[in-house]
Amino acid sequence: MIAFASMRTDIPAFYSDWLIKRIEEGFVMVRSPYNERLIYKLPFNPEVIDALGLCTKDPGRIIPYQDKLKDWNILWHVTITPYSKEYERGIRDKKEIVEAFKKLSLIVGKDRVVWRYDPVFISPSFSLSSHKSWFSTLSSLLEGYTDRVIFSFLDIYPHIKERMEKLDIRVPSRKEEEELAVFFLGEGKKHGMKVSSCGEGEWMSSLGVDASGCFTQEVWERCVGAKLNIPSKKGKRSECNCILGFDIGGYGKCSMGCVYCYGRNDTIKEKHIPSSPLLFGWPREDDEIKEVKAESWRDNDGWLL
Repeated sequence: MIAFASMRTDIPAFYSDWLIKRIEEGFVMVRSPYNERLIYKLPFNPEVIDALGLCTKDPGRIIPYQDKLKDWNILWHVTITPYSKEYERGIRDKKEIVEAFKKLSLIVGKDRVVWRYDPVFISPSFSLSSHKSWFSTLSSLLEGYTDRVIFSFLDIYPHIKERMEKLDIRVPSRKEEEELAVFFLGEGKKHGMKVSSCGEGEWMSSLGVDASGCFTQEVWERCVGAKLNIPSKKGKRSECNCILGFDIGGYGKCSMGCVYCYGRNDTIKEKHIPSSPLLFGWPREDDEIKEVKAESWRDNDGWLL
């Protein structure tokens, strides 16, 4: 099985103690996003969890725990964008994030750390030329520390539309998207990075951009070093080919406060308690707890390495 900490929840940056506690105790509980009285209990150890995907905007806070993670196959996605605190209020100085990215890469290997430059949007503070300049700078700084960069353009969902309008944030036009994609492709290649798009559709392929997906079976098999017999499951987005497994994150549980985040929630009802099996709050008496049968998907006859 694959466990995945979603981009809606920056577990490495804010809940590292909780993650390590889950590893030590060997199980994790996740409240269903569709039924607040339903809790899934998942075995949490590298014998049944073939790979763990961790998405973060600040890997520095979990680096001290690397000895606790050494037995896990982990694929890191680290988002580094040029946006100021006007847009990403909870993020440390970007220079510190870049240095943390480099340090993580030196520990786990550049093939295990992916740079994400997303979401890309246009605003009074960030024009087309701004994105080109910043992408070029960041590509140069991260050269040799990753072999892949993933970008995507902002999706404005109905519930964040008013927020985007107040800040005069807009999605690039198709012409602007093509111009940026071609530029990103050139810069990425210059600095030894495969350039991929996230959820933008197959039209990106005609520009030379990899549009196969962020967390595909091939990507996970490279991370694990073995063939995986992954159960077939259709994704919710037609543009997405990713295999995300069991999500241990949750909506509205991130403290970054990014204005463009579709999963943002400024009124979290329950408190985070590192000792709780749940990311927020404790199981209640009237909760239904459902045991998840987790089995390794590893094909021991199909080793890659």
